Amino acid sequence: MKSKVKDFREKLGLTQQQLAEKIGVSRQTIYYLEKGDYNPSLTISFKLSEIFNKQLDMIFYQEPIMKDLLGNKTLDELESISETIGMKKIKLIELKNLNESQLALNYKKNEIEKLSHALGYKFEDLFEE
Repeated sequence: MKSKVKDFREKLGLTQQQLAEKIGVSRQTIYYLEKGDYNPSLTISFKLSEIFNKQLDMIFYQEPIMKDLLGNKTLDELESISETIGMKKIKLIELKNLNESQLALNYKKNEIEKLSHALGYKFEDLFEE
């Protein structure tokens, strides 16, 4: 999971060790968290939110899922997909910047199902854990 933990930690002038002690984990946990190789528990996430005085979505963010699915499509392929699902091509291209949460908030389930089918994926594949 991508995060801004390192940025916020450095702004507070804390070392990895100091931050680790404040939230009750090892320095290695902070290292892997900053590297994006560790998905923190809710308890750790909330402690970080409190220490940084930031909302969770400002600390942790998801990669745009549609970027991977639409990024390699040619204009002809995008045109075909847009016709299949009844969505303007420009709107389809704008989907590239959405992560799974934004996709779920901005589109109805049936729209996402049509899109996933047109891309050759199952609906559930767009929302992996």
